[in-house]
Amino acid sequence: KGAKKMKKIISITLVVIVILFCAIPTSALAANNTENDVYFTQEEFELLNPIHAEYKGNANTRATGFITDYDLAIAKSGTKLVISGYTYGSSDVVKCGFKEIVIQRRTNSSSSWSNYTTYEDLYSESTRYTLKKSLTVATGYQYRVTAIHYAKKSLFSTQKIEVSTGYLTF
Repeated sequence: KGAKKMKKIISITLVVIVILFCAIPTSALAANNTENDVYFTQEEFELLNPIHAEYKGNANTRATGFITDYDLAIAKSGTKLVISGYTYGSSDVVKCGFKEIVIQRRTNSSSSWSNYTTYEDLYSESTRYTLKKSLTVATGYQYRVTAIHYAKKSLFSTQKIEVSTGYLTF
């Protein structure tokens, strides 16, 4: 009888542990990816003559007004691609940032882009998120960044704005 009771306790404990691990959102792990995060002021970034993305409206979104201001730009510093951007949300936004950042590259003679590095779910659980990343890239390529700005008010109320920068040659 004692062995049966012990097996039941162990089974219940294992089930609780599995449930807890399944409840941890995987995006939270990606949101804390600070591997290529760097610190620089906006003034320092502007000295690198950045290329700012051009925004052509919010055609890919159902909701509007959650994202109040946004920017994405790239710059070259030696062999480093420097990325700077931000997403600002209205006061009722609970999550703000970038759904996805994709660094793409192509050879100087190619017309098609291939994905080089991707960052997903870079956000803060507030009304503002600032992105500052830098990574060393290979020479002989052109690089650009595509991104999706993201703001969430509730489970069914989100806004996304897709964007692409121009390219830099390394």
